[in-house]
Amino acid sequence: MILVTGATGNTGAAVLSALTERNAAVRAFVHDPDKFSAPAGVEVAAGDFRDPASIEAALAGVDHAYLVGPSAPDQVELETAFVEAARRAGLAHLVRLSVIGADQPDARAARFIAAHAAVEEVVRASGVPWTMLRVNGFMQNTLMQAEAIAGQSAFYSSASPAARVSHVDVRDIGDVAAKTLTEPGHQGRTYLLTGPEALNDDDIAARLSDVLGRTITHVQAPWEAVRESLAGMGLPEWGIDGLKELSDFYETGAAALVSPDTERLLGRPARGFAEFAADHRAAFGG
Repeated sequence: MILVTGATGNTGAAVLSALTERNAAVRAFVHDPDKFSAPAGVEVAAGDFRDPASIEAALAGVDHAYLVGPSAPDQVELETAFVEAARRAGLAHLVRLSVIGADQPDARAARFIAAHAAVEEVVRASGVPWTMLRVNGFMQNTLMQAEAIAGQSAFYSSASPAARVSHVDVRDIGDVAAKTLTEPGHQGRTYLLTGPEALNDDDIAARLSDVLGRTITHVQAPWEAVRESLAGMGLPEWGIDGLKELSDFYETGAAALVSPDTERLLGRPARGFAEFAADHRAAFGG
């Protein structure tokens, strides 16, 4: 049995989909089962990272688990509690979602990266066999700008042309996670998952233009304007500050690395941004 945490999130849903395609025995760890439409054959475990009893119940009879923790000020404590429960349960293999930069001391000025680095250390010290999936920014994050792209043929960010990122499609993350959870030989390995090219936001606008058949523009906005917009969407100050730190990390060019791991593990090229955009053409007004 494989437990998938974050089953309603970006990567968790992709992992769940990839595992069901492999006909694996899967249990989804979700906060509110009444709002979750489980794929056929998938068990559902009601759980909360802040409820140790629910974690222990979800791990009962589980051999492998995919761990993606909540992005919160206490992320390290919450994931540590999960790892300790997995150790007590005798979990055979833990596949954990981490991020690019977790092995770079300078990158830990970004709180999101620092939290992932800290949890990596907890996992390695736990005695639970592990695989780390360090991933880059998600192509799917562009969908947050889909309304502006569809309606205004423009999207807005504070990123400069120097901020090149080898964005990865979460479907590739799901496929890699499913492989590492169901096939031998991945314990003790750390994989860096990226897309096939490093793009800045002007490049993304160009890819969208090509796919949609009309000119899409990236508008570089001052950070304070972006901050105000995020606050208006209800994002807490802690999260907004974290996004600024992540943006600063991208500006250094440290997220531009293109890794061969995705292609090597899947035996096919990583999905490119043009493929992603074409697959989501309707959302972008195409």
